[in-house]
Amino acid sequence: MRQLTKGEKPAILKEKEDEWTEAYVAAVAERKERKPEHWRDPQIKTTLSEETSGKCAYCESLMADISYPHVEHLIPKALRPELAHQWTNLTWACQVCNTEKGDFYDETEGLINPYEDTITAHLRFSGPYLSPHLGAGRGEVTVKQLKLNRMDLVNARAERLTKVWEMLDRWHSATGPRREILADTIRLDAADGEFTAMIQAYLRSLGFPIDTETEA
Repeated sequence: MRQLTKGEKPAILKEKEDEWTEAYVAAVAERKERKPEHWRDPQIKTTLSEETSGKCAYCESLMADISYPHVEHLIPKALRPELAHQWTNLTWACQVCNTEKGDFYDETEGLINPYEDTITAHLRFSGPYLSPHLGAGRGEVTVKQLKLNRMDLVNARAERLTKVWEMLDRWHSATGPRREILADTIRLDAADGEFTAMIQAYLRSLGFPIDTETEA
């Protein structure tokens, strides 16, 4: 899980959010079997994909690699139907995380919100494992509820770390202009690749100058 910034509300929601919210809330109140669900609108899905870099907001796997993406309601629509079409309540999640989360919600000891909470205050990476800080109740709940150390994720993270180590080894042995080219490649990969939070933590633990263009 990494820190996310909410993108600009898509044009369709600027125009339709109030209308869609009213219709959805009314359908829930009337217990209609079929409800007007518009959060899968192409504009919404495209914008969510862009703001998460095509990754699950929870496990940070590249969506194209693992499953069909879901429009995720941070606060479940079953509990707060008035938020079903609210832009700040929507994100992008993989099928597994979306299913594991289900309608779970707790106002005080609930899941970490990657848009509002400081992730590093709750969670840290130990190699390919995501761990809550001692006493970080919400971090523990998040890891357990979403199964963020499920075996397929741990294996994928471990494979990713191996590839990064190989790049670091080439950088360490390089000299002259090639060394800086490799350093820039590693920084770009750490910013845009899969499992960003884990890779950046790994690079910092090895003393790689990830936060500056000048090598230490």
